[in-house]
Amino acid sequence: MSDRPDEPASPQPDPWARPSRPGEPDAPSWTGPWSEPQPDRPAHPDHPGDSDRPSYLDQPGWGPAQGNGWGVGLDQGQRSGQPPGAPPGPGGPGGPRPSRPERLPLPPPPAAPHVLWLELGLVLVLAFAPGALSLLVLAIGTGANTNGSEQLLPAIVSGLFSAFLSWSPVLLIAYLLVRSGEGRRGIGLGRFEGRADGLVGLGLWVASFVLVLILAWVFSPLGHREVDFLPNELPQWFRWVDALVIAVTAGVTEEVVVRGYAQTRLEQLKVPTAMVLVLPTALWGILHLYQGASAALTVFCLGMLYAWYFHRTRRLWPIIIAHGLFDLTQLVLLLAGSSH
Repeated sequence: MSDRPDEPASPQPDPWARPSRPGEPDAPSWTGPWSEPQPDRPAHPDHPGDSDRPSYLDQPGWGPAQGNGWGVGLDQGQRSGQPPGAPPGPGGPGGPRPSRPERLPLPPPPAAPHVLWLELGLVLVLAFAPGALSLLVLAIGTGANTNGSEQLLPAIVSGLFSAFLSWSPVLLIAYLLVRSGEGRRGIGLGRFEGRADGLVGLGLWVASFVLVLILAWVFSPLGHREVDFLPNELPQWFRWVDALVIAVTAGVTEEVVVRGYAQTRLEQLKVPTAMVLVLPTALWGILHLYQGASAALTVFCLGMLYAWYFHRTRRLWPIIIAHGLFDLTQLVLLLAGSSH
């Protein structure tokens, strides 16, 4: 029989704990085996002791947020054309404003390629599935008299449902950008520059009308189907409100999904530039086949103009303005013509 007192049993190691850094206690088991230790990095000058910040924030063009939108983006030093920490110079307060960079930086991929493909596929399904189902119903045909929109209440319910379907992929994109740390700057929605973005948006709006007038004449032999977006049977006030809602919804949601998110992800996935421009725009054009082949081809060509501009500058605000104004003007012309 031993005279030594009973020694406490040594604790068993946690099989799920990730390896700890020197001088650091073992990570708890709830971190899971997927939590890999991050290499030590020097503290960021703006965040002392913050060595666990995402590595892509240390790359050029991705500094801390400046309080003008959720997420990260261009830091103030790059906005002024000076390296971080440089003393005030010609580009500082009181000096001449430097020219804007030609193209905002592309954020590094926030996840593995297979994850980005899955997320992109989910966003595109949410964005395009309702339109694809509508095309299928139109192709099959029911033979019934579909005049339910003549009543105000069904029209309001239908409008709210359509708006929900249109905004759902945008809400998902917002969540993905917040989770990854990219923020809305990652898809070209940095701080809105009123004068610059507004003027460029107006210019794109005018260019859109000129291009569509030419293409509508060129593609007219292919046929065009008239679509009653704003039925005459509805009250006039509702038709004006509906026109505004349709234009704003299309301008924001379609550009965020097709240009901002889809093109950014495809470029991060190293897809050839031609496919980055053509693939999302082709899907967008196909969903306009309910207006006829002429309209679908016209929309595709218009989308290529927007796709080229976004690829060239990675600024989404001017395209949203141009798209929204273009749709609103068409709907206003439709309302004005139907009132006579």
